[in-house]
Amino acid sequence: MRRQHGLTLLEIIAVIAIIGIIAIASAPAFANYRRNASMKAEVAELRGVLRAVRSRAIMRGTHAGVKFTRAGNTWVYSLYDDGNHNGIRTAEITSGVDRRYAGPSMLMPQFNIAGIALLSTAIRDPDGDPLLPSASAVQFGSSTICSFSPTGAGTSGTIYITDGAGRLCALRVYGASGRVRLLRYDATRRRWSQE
Repeated sequence: MRRQHGLTLLEIIAVIAIIGIIAIASAPAFANYRRNASMKAEVAELRGVLRAVRSRAIMRGTHAGVKFTRAGNTWVYSLYDDGNHNGIRTAEITSGVDRRYAGPSMLMPQFNIAGIALLSTAIRDPDGDPLLPSASAVQFGSSTICSFSPTGAGTSGTIYITDGAGRLCALRVYGASGRVRLLRYDATRRRWSQE
């Protein structure tokens, strides 16, 4: 009796079924991984932009700043140098006194998963104040400009970043030091933790 080499149709179907089951089981984990990676990349890029602008202000001995502008459902940013040594101001950007040296740019346009936004439900901000879904996701006082001085001090404020699936981070600029810190919101505990 001769034995034939190869696979039967039934064996091929069984292998394909097993591969399909593994793919279906791993899809949610892969989607979660992509959202997490996108959020980390967005936070890293934004943190880098803020630190670079702060360094520019210190090195040049004059104010430098980042202005965030809403463009539809996304936010873009532009970088400015102070033209009259009083900080970056909207009126002076409009009049041309404070000049743009970069932008407008989008954060991580290639991922398009995480972005500057708030959760769809009301929560408390890191200071304990109400944070409504209708609030601005970029908050530097009543402005969307973060200006850094030649000493490295910055405009105190927060930029919120979400993955669109319930995770939220806050990048905070601390005024006197100009330092940038990351906070993560834990929805189950309803509290913020610093990283």
